[in-house]
Amino acid sequence: MKTRYLMTCLLMALALSTSAQRRKAAVPVLTPEEIEHQEKIERMTAATAKILFFDSIVVDKDRFLQYYNLNPAAGRIETFGQAFNVKRQPNGFVYTPEIGKRRYLSQENNEGIINLYYTDNIGNKLSRPTKVRGINDNKLFSRVNYPFMMGDGQTLYFAADGPEGLGGYDIYITRYDAEKGRFLQPENIGMPFNSEANDYMFVIDEYDSLGWFVTDRNQPEGKVCIYNFIPQVIRLAYDSSEHTPEEIAGFARIESIASTWDDKTALEAALARKRMAALRKRQRVTGRDFTFVINDDVTYTRYADFRVAANKSRMRQLGKLNTSYHALTTTLNKVRDYYPSTRGEERLELKEEIIASEHKQRELRQQIHHLEKEIRNSENTYLNRK
Repeated sequence: MKTRYLMTCLLMALALSTSAQRRKAAVPVLTPEEIEHQEKIERMTAATAKILFFDSIVVDKDRFLQYYNLNPAAGRIETFGQAFNVKRQPNGFVYTPEIGKRRYLSQENNEGIINLYYTDNIGNKLSRPTKVRGINDNKLFSRVNYPFMMGDGQTLYFAADGPEGLGGYDIYITRYDAEKGRFLQPENIGMPFNSEANDYMFVIDEYDSLGWFVTDRNQPEGKVCIYNFIPQVIRLAYDSSEHTPEEIAGFARIESIASTWDDKTALEAALARKRMAALRKRQRVTGRDFTFVINDDVTYTRYADFRVAANKSRMRQLGKLNTSYHALTTTLNKVRDYYPSTRGEERLELKEEIIASEHKQRELRQQIHHLEKEIRNSENTYLNRK
């Protein structure tokens, strides 16, 4: 009896030992690379930028560009085939500025490697594509795509796939060093824009203060989500004293765009700007270039409507002045919002910048008013004479 009892205890101990070993074996052992990757995610999550996402839409992956309604002054984005009217480079994208001769484009070689190039418009002819220097000289990226240049002609956004990212395409920023004739080392723009999925085609329309980017995170095959956001002049991260780590992780993953709506006035204004941008695009499609009231009975919508030849160029100049005015006003409002949080030397510098910007704003407003009056008076004079 005693022997049987001892055997039972021995078998139970053996079973418990085997079960413990199985549980221990079930714990995954991370490689140094996986540990480093996890630490990178944790660092980026803690530094998640505070962004107001005012809209989002899920669309077919091959149709996402149709939902980017850029102000014409911000340039245009096209597929390689659309830009050059060809049927090659199906994975290539092209950014063309409204003003300026340099286009940025992506091209794929026979090995499937994609890099960025530029081409200049010289005498109405495009130069041969030249590889952009500085971005992938060390060949860290296997795919560099989706270029977008800001209005300063120096700040370039693109998406790339490589070991420096979180997974798939990540969005990067770089700036042009005119002295060295090359771009600076690209920087990952972090969360919430980047994730372990594919994130790309980051665009900031400074003129309408609208932002876009695309991601396939949490999406079925062949679908992507386009997020609209309000661009920030100064990058601000979420305050860990106001939000828990779990809440910040939710912002990083964009679990809910409604959770970012802490400024309802800014939200409504952004939605209104988006509607106006969509309307402007429809007007271009239907042949309307603008809406300009000449008098109570006459409204022009196309450059061809003008009877005074000089007014066509005046109207183009007016468009540029209005674009500059709205861009300056948007920036000025953001600086004013930031000003109360500054101290010391930074506050003095911002004060001078605000005063100078207000002076420039008044000048632009006067120029716009004068030009509008000049166009209307000359057109009405012509119409009355006829």
